[in-house]
Amino acid sequence: MSSGRKRIDFNLKFALGEALRRLNLDTRMRGYAVWGVWDKVVGETVAQQAQPAFVRRGILFVKCSSSAWMQELHFMKGTIREELNRLLGKEVIKEIRFQMGEVSVKKEGKDDFQNSEGVSLNKVEREKIEEILSPLQDLETKEVIRRVMVKGASVKRRV
Repeated sequence: MSSGRKRIDFNLKFALGEALRRLNLDTRMRGYAVWGVWDKVVGETVAQQAQPAFVRRGILFVKCSSSAWMQELHFMKGTIREELNRLLGKEVIKEIRFQMGEVSVKKEGKDDFQNSEGVSLNKVEREKIEEILSPLQDLETKEVIRRVMVKGASVKRRV
């Protein structure tokens, strides 16, 4: 390099991880990743009856469609917690609490480019997001960032 400047290697995943850690957001982001792996951990039948509501201080609160499902899942919560943490790569969930609540029915055909309010992105928006995400290798990180970008694009559309 003729300008005398040193080349700085830039690793997006590392930089993002460090920024999140400094802001103490890495644990929160891993907590949000629960939504991405929930169905895989509990299976489709349970996922239709119980869904994560929120994570606070390592406690995952799960909405259940009935008291019968709450009781059934109570007996499985240790296994569910272990599998969630295994897939998340770190002990993010320390405890699970079940509560009665409205469980939204999942619509068939909903894709990764549709947010929870059902706003779908157009082809150009989807391609742009995939282009931005293409360098990322970690699938869970990629999924979390995709969800944030889809949410951001749908919010911009409504403004």
